[in-house]
Amino acid sequence: MDQKYEFSPVEIRHKEFSNGMFGYSKKEVREYLDMISAHIEDLFSQKASSDEPARMNVFDDRAQSQLVLEQLQKKEELISRTLIQAENTKNEILRNAQKEADNIVRSAELAAKKAIDDTKHYLNVLKHEFINMKEQKRQFLLETSAQLQMFSKRIEQDPLFDRSREAELDTQINVASTIKMETLNGRNDTENS
Repeated sequence: MDQKYEFSPVEIRHKEFSNGMFGYSKKEVREYLDMISAHIEDLFSQKASSDEPARMNVFDDRAQSQLVLEQLQKKEELISRTLIQAENTKNEILRNAQKEADNIVRSAELAAKKAIDDTKHYLNVLKHEFINMKEQKRQFLLETSAQLQMFSKRIEQDPLFDRSREAELDTQINVASTIKMETLNGRNDTENS
């Protein structure tokens, strides 16, 4: 810190520090305090080499510097309290964010469980419907098979299905027709007489 700085009490009182993430930048405040301290030391060494009346000014400057230093210490305390409060606020925000994240996870788990339960229920309904449809198909096949067997027996029993039986049927029909014709002829003869 070889540079010489000129500070007036007004400049020191009105010095503004930039805000960091959680308040004033500690580094900037510390650098500023170091510059003021160096400046005051330079003033003391300059004043010590001058005459006695100048020494009286040094004591005045020392008192004024002491006031400035006290004011800066108060600002530093304020900055420290602000940093502590910012840290507490950050921790509170993190706790709230964690609670919200936990609530979101719980909600998602409940929604997933409900979706799984709904899907299981739907699968059970489909399984019952499938079992019912299989049973209906089995009943249909049994009934159809029984009807087909009955039709098959009737077809096999039909005289036209077997040639030998067909000839027998033809004979029966011829005999029946002959009998019918004779009966009709006999009626006609009796009616005519």
